[in-house]
Amino acid sequence: MALFDDMLAQEITMLVQQQQQELATALGEQGFLADDLRLLIQVANGECSRSIEMVSQVEAALARVVKVLTGNALHLQAQLPDAFWKTEIGILLSRTRWWISVDDLITISNAAALAFGENTQANRMRIVRAMDKGVLEWVPDPSVVNPQQNKRVLRPQVERLRDQRSLPE
Repeated sequence: MALFDDMLAQEITMLVQQQQQELATALGEQGFLADDLRLLIQVANGECSRSIEMVSQVEAALARVVKVLTGNALHLQAQLPDAFWKTEIGILLSRTRWWISVDDLITISNAAALAFGENTQANRMRIVRAMDKGVLEWVPDPSVVNPQQNKRVLRPQVERLRDQRSLPE
């Protein structure tokens, strides 16, 4: 008895071909990746003025670049490892996220207090578990050297999860 049948093989082939096509589109001559990266570099270098339209363009470019970096044929959510944020592209993405969301990024302690009403060790660990599971996105604060203290989460995500009561125990 075959472990995989032809139908499953076709489905897997289609998923891989779709991912290949998405990457080809991003990287091709008419691809968006080079333009998106140029825009992110301009933002990280402080060459862009903030406006609603510019923030929207930069956010879309950041999302496309992250999708190229984390995309996979199975469409599973992939997490960028901590070491990634020390690379040049990681620093670029971090600075760009800060430019987009500077007013919405909060510390783990603030997230614990916001989500659970108080900043306790147990509540901070719940926030960290949510980050580890990919429930909460995080970015490093480029101004804080200590990797144990430099992670920030998006306030709107914490508020949404608090309201939905879907933070891990």
